[in-house]
Amino acid sequence: MALETILLFLITDLTFCLTPGPATLVTVSHALPHGPAGGMRGALGPIVGVNIGNFLWYGLTAFGLIALIQAFPTAYSVLRWIGVIYLFWLGLRMLRGGHSALARQSAERASFGRGFLNGLAVHMSNPKALLFYTAIIPPFIDPDGPLLLQFAILAGLTVITETTGLTFYASLASRARKLGRADQAQPLFQKIAAAVLITAALILAWWNLTDGAMQSAFNLTQGKMG
Repeated sequence: MALETILLFLITDLTFCLTPGPATLVTVSHALPHGPAGGMRGALGPIVGVNIGNFLWYGLTAFGLIALIQAFPTAYSVLRWIGVIYLFWLGLRMLRGGHSALARQSAERASFGRGFLNGLAVHMSNPKALLFYTAIIPPFIDPDGPLLLQFAILAGLTVITETTGLTFYASLASRARKLGRADQAQPLFQKIAAAVLITAALILAWWNLTDGAMQSAFNLTQGKMG
């Protein structure tokens, strides 16, 4: 893969990753709580989950399995709505947790597994991801070159750009939570984190209802096949 292709992809992908979306919001929501459960340690789970989601999308693209999603759009639609409901439920649970729950969370260690599942769920249920891997990735692939190697290189670059973008926003959230005392600011940041999760769910719900990203991705692929 040519160096200019790699540099162009890095710039393009980093632009996408630095544009706040549901994955960013979920990562921020895990970085906001005070104590060991928040900060950069709390954001690690979502960051890893989103990156694993990227690898799954790259696998689907590399082996032509996007066609399976097109063949069963209803199944993918159900998956997307499960992600929306899951994030909305998490936000409501955090919002209604109460001060005693907040105190317990402050004393707990960061839940890597919970953050990982949240990041993975939001990335796999995001219709914009389907559009990205259907429309943005193919132009960077040389059909006459080693396909799997090219996909592996792009996947590695995406880990760099995705981690950079999510870490940037998680760092901002981590710094913001240190502006006040933990015992005083924690309830406020807990509510902000809950609002962020609910906002991410509403964004995904809006995209699901308009369905523009899904339809664009399907039309693009059908046009290439036709």
